[in-house]
Amino acid sequence: MKHYTMSVTENELEKLNKVYQYHQVEDKNPYLLFHAKHNDIDILGYKTGKVLLQGAEITHELVAIKTHLNKEDYAAIGSDEVGTGDVFGPIVVCSAFVNKSEIPFLEELNVRDSKNMSDQQIIDIAQIIAKKLVHSLLILPPSKYNKLVKDGYNLNKIKALLHNQAIIKTSSKLKENVPVILDQFCTPQLYYNYLKDETLVFRDIEFHTKAESVHLSVAAASIIARYAFLVKMKQYSQKLGMNLPKGAGKEVDEAVKNIFDKKGVKNLNLVTKMNFKNVTKQDL
Repeated sequence: MKHYTMSVTENELEKLNKVYQYHQVEDKNPYLLFHAKHNDIDILGYKTGKVLLQGAEITHELVAIKTHLNKEDYAAIGSDEVGTGDVFGPIVVCSAFVNKSEIPFLEELNVRDSKNMSDQQIIDIAQIIAKKLVHSLLILPPSKYNKLVKDGYNLNKIKALLHNQAIIKTSSKLKENVPVILDQFCTPQLYYNYLKDETLVFRDIEFHTKAESVHLSVAAASIIARYAFLVKMKQYSQKLGMNLPKGAGKEVDEAVKNIFDKKGVKNLNLVTKMNFKNVTKQDL
């Protein structure tokens, strides 16, 4: 059984509801707008704007849906980052190039926004994607992040610098010019302002909120970045001899205190973003 999840707009969802009106089956799920069966494929249209395809062979149905919605496949570079909301671990940025011919391959793997995937799902497919796609990966360790913060850099400036570098690296590996899509974390004006002192700035960028639903290259980049983040977290945990929790919740507060008490501030600085509230509110 294969699965594929795609994000659609409200209008697109309504359009698909009409397209499949004569193939719909009863479904009591309150989150569904429709559930259709067509060519042995289940098509589930969620009110949230997600469409899930399930079946033995989903490619033809997916092509048909794209045709109905006038969605045309094209090559692009997508760039995304992870680790910015985690107290522990690095900030990782990946920019990945996806050719038109590689899109069906990624769809077969059900590549989607890494935030909607479990760590195990990421681990299962990230290396396959990384081997297949031209990409650039930048990992900023916490110690380097902490130094930049001390030097007056804010998180968005750090992200802008990393994305700019990753995009330049990936585009320099290509012979053709393709659209570059970035998940928008600040206004384009502010983004370029952060880069005003840089010698090389990649200027031709499309900024999108929820960019991973605009092009699969962004989703692929987020999966590779997330995998690199998980690998680093495992390495840091092994080095310290304690499991580092993700995110910025209560268990992170306890872990911060624990590392400080057992290993000292020097070791805390190596694995922790020291300007997060979880650290600053404690009497260390």
